[in-house]
Amino acid sequence: MKRFLQHVLFALVPFLLVVTSCQKNNQPTEPIGNWVSNYELNKAVVEVNTTNTATGFETLFQFTITDSADRARLCQSFIEPVRFFSDQSGYFFVESYRAWMVAHATQPNLIGTLRMDVQDAHGKFYVREMVNTVLYIGYGFVEYYFDNPATGETERKLGFVKSIPSAELFIGSGFYGDLPEEYYTPSEAMMTVAEWATESMAQGIGGVFAEYYPDTNDRVNFCRQMIDHIRFFDDQSGYFFIYDFNCVNVAHGTQKNLQGQNLYNYQDSRGNYVIRELVRVAEGPTGEGYYEYWWNNPVTGNEEPKLAYVMKIPGIDYFIGSGIYLEN
Repeated sequence: MKRFLQHVLFALVPFLLVVTSCQKNNQPTEPIGNWVSNYELNKAVVEVNTTNTATGFETLFQFTITDSADRARLCQSFIEPVRFFSDQSGYFFVESYRAWMVAHATQPNLIGTLRMDVQDAHGKFYVREMVNTVLYIGYGFVEYYFDNPATGETERKLGFVKSIPSAELFIGSGFYGDLPEEYYTPSEAMMTVAEWATESMAQGIGGVFAEYYPDTNDRVNFCRQMIDHIRFFDDQSGYFFIYDFNCVNVAHGTQKNLQGQNLYNYQDSRGNYVIRELVRVAEGPTGEGYYEYWWNNPVTGNEEPKLAYVMKIPGIDYFIGSGIYLEN
């Protein structure tokens, strides 16, 4: 399993540690100190991915996309190409507060069906529980049995659902089955979550561009709204940024003054041509990768070392990135 950038582990990880060089296949089978288990890590991945997407949709639906049919179409175009986890078993679905399926990444045949009385293989009315969770709490985990697209079998699934209040919708994702007993340092776990978050957002934006917004200005506005309010990590230092391959900032989650600027000649305090190097990574043979540099931390207000993960957005010469701030 490749190394990943990461995201907030919420209450699972109370503080950050400096990045280590351990690889997954070298992880111990017993916990060490505050190391993070596979189970905790997968919970964090689905919570962060789902929350990020819900936040972006909420912004779009409040200010730009108000028609219910257009909202449903955008949901499907965004979630359809998104897959995460090494076996690609992670995906999104969107349902209404009244349990109508609005969008589904792996079973589009469910779209338009009423699911309030649907039961899983053990007789659980799991959609009712999801609806009650988003109506009365706003978000949460629900366990049930569902088809695993990676295996073709019905398996136990721990799902996470998050409300999209302006549209009276909710979005969910989850992970399947029993996980191997592997453990990660908090920093390795955070990097993993952030990488999956970045890849999911890249795939989703690419899916929207394939269906919507042939005009460049519309694409820029979509990117800016989609990532505007997304924050992650316990200290809210996680955010997204998007550039084109000419080093022009398309959208930035925390520094709006950079939007529209060409940062080809920008250097950090150590002399690194940051955006040039990020473009080089995104233009590489895999279209994704890591780069370490110094950048302003929006929480502390200080320039700090940052490890970023970037990925080319499919179908367009844009890349999206995120990252974690390292101990100085």
